[in-house]
Amino acid sequence: MNLLFLIIGSFLLLLYAGMLISGGKYDYMIEPLSGDDFPFRFTYCVGLRWIDIGGGKLKGSVGDKLRHDAGLIYTPQYAEFYARIILAQMLSFGHLSVALFWVLAGLFDAGMSGFLVLIGAVFGVYTMYYYYNHTGEKVRERTELCESEFPNAISKLALIVNSGVILRNAWEMTAAGKTGEFYTLMQKSCDEMKNGMPEIDAIYNFGVEINSPDIKKFTSALIQSIERGGGDLPIFLASQSAELWEHRRQTMLQKGEKAAGALLMPIALMFCGVMLIVIAAAMQSFSM
Repeated sequence: MNLLFLIIGSFLLLLYAGMLISGGKYDYMIEPLSGDDFPFRFTYCVGLRWIDIGGGKLKGSVGDKLRHDAGLIYTPQYAEFYARIILAQMLSFGHLSVALFWVLAGLFDAGMSGFLVLIGAVFGVYTMYYYYNHTGEKVRERTELCESEFPNAISKLALIVNSGVILRNAWEMTAAGKTGEFYTLMQKSCDEMKNGMPEIDAIYNFGVEINSPDIKKFTSALIQSIERGGGDLPIFLASQSAELWEHRRQTMLQKGEKAAGALLMPIALMFCGVMLIVIAAAMQSFSM
């Protein structure tokens, strides 16, 4: 038994329990959270207490990344709040991981203790890194879904505008026509327009929130067309639709070529294996 590891681990575990029991002051932040997005949320009071001990501010590149990703998923006005929650996630699970493994390390001999301390450190760092990147992964997944829905949505928008419907109504009709991440964000921009936000600002926010270079480029060009009076909107949207479908075709061709290239090596190895078997069988028959 390693007494030092046991004492430190027990202290960390008792500290965790104390923070958990006395964390009621953070209930107003934790209770509104979704259990699906934030599992074991009752433990986040430990991380929130560590944030307060550290000064209560999210600093440096870690804070900037958490605010950026949280702003894209949960809207900019809630970026600071959700960034704090995500950091609390990281610290809560990291603290618990280290404490548990250090207690375990104290119950074994010296050789095993060192291994368990190392495993605890690695697991704690991995847990924190996972939650640090989790929101960013959600942003990337949503962006990919939006990019896949983008050509269909713009084609429909172009058809409606070319039929004589004004852009705002065409935008609403397109948003209401299907389900998906892209259409959900379109509907969100429609709600912003209904609540008094200027059309240009709502479309700009739409492009920023999706976080796709291609979609940002489209929304910027669309805003410029609106600012010029919107007379060229039918032509602009038709050309954009054609470009997007051509871009998708080229992307699919490139993916097909990459997939074919990836299959080439296994096929070549299988062919070589078959040839070796045939050659070995032929040599054996000649030697008989």
